[in-house]
Amino acid sequence: METKSSEKTNWRKIIKKYNKPSAAKSSWQLFNTLTLYIASWFIAYEAFQVSLWLCLGVAAISQIYFGRIFIILHDCGHGSFFKSKKARTFWGNVTGIIWFTPYEQWTKAHATHHRHSGDLTERGTGDIWTLTVDEYKNSNLGLKLFYRVCRFPIFVVFVGGLYTYFGSQRFFMKADGPKQRKNVIFTNIAIVLMGVAISSITSFKFYAFFQFFILYIGSSLAVFFFYVQHQFEDAYWADKEDWDYETAAIKGCSNLQAPKWVHWASGNIGFHHVHHLSHAIPNYNLAKAVNENEYFQNSPTLTLWECVKTFNLALYDLENKRMITFGEYTRSKAKKPLDLSLPITKGLKA
Repeated sequence: METKSSEKTNWRKIIKKYNKPSAAKSSWQLFNTLTLYIASWFIAYEAFQVSLWLCLGVAAISQIYFGRIFIILHDCGHGSFFKSKKARTFWGNVTGIIWFTPYEQWTKAHATHHRHSGDLTERGTGDIWTLTVDEYKNSNLGLKLFYRVCRFPIFVVFVGGLYTYFGSQRFFMKADGPKQRKNVIFTNIAIVLMGVAISSITSFKFYAFFQFFILYIGSSLAVFFFYVQHQFEDAYWADKEDWDYETAAIKGCSNLQAPKWVHWASGNIGFHHVHHLSHAIPNYNLAKAVNENEYFQNSPTLTLWECVKTFNLALYDLENKRMITFGEYTRSKAKKPLDLSLPITKGLKA
């Protein structure tokens, strides 16, 4: 998709009316979301006395609002939820503790993701591990097998979230500075204290059960949504010299076509192309920006069913500029020796 020159000069003007956070809207979203979260713990405890399955059902149903808590953390990190930095930092940390996510560490890593989304040269921070066809072809057997495991759909969704929210976010990252390291320690201590407090009121068995499943289901859904936002057939990838910020947002991020309740539950993050174009837009203004501007309606769209099918995609084909499956790679590899007219594709350095 090529953008018109007039559009390239006007999109910054278009988004200005949507960039301002509303204290009233943010406060209301914070109130109704956290109220539902607190209420779910009381309901889950009563359900736990009856049946583990019933309690598990409460954890599943709670996902209708639980993802919104993460989006509040997300918007605070982008500076788009409250004008006050103190308010953003406070609520970013509160929601971060709920999601077992160090606010300062996550904010820094996610900002890196936004700066380099779709840039082949700058892959590796805050994104899904993606290799080009040539990189995979030139890898040793061990790396190929590991990559296949990491790109296996069940592994991506059900192990990826577990690894991130229960594992890697408990530790320092290489890029962390003193601020991020202190925040990791603070978050870990706060998580323990939260567990002790809830366990003392209820029971440790209940706390461990409900806490694990509400976060595990939530993290799996978070990985699902994040994956389909950037991993689809016509996703945009380019080397640093050819990379373009606007194109990476409009062409490299999906526009999710889903029922309104899904957008409500996920904090409108499905309108990911507009979010990447301007992360200063609060989540409650994203749908309005899309509906009121035709330019924002021309990005790659995905239905929920099409989202499921994207999980078969695994490699980026530089020659044809599209994501392909391992099956397509195997078939093309078998055909290439017979077709001497094909040009040689030069691989990129990871």
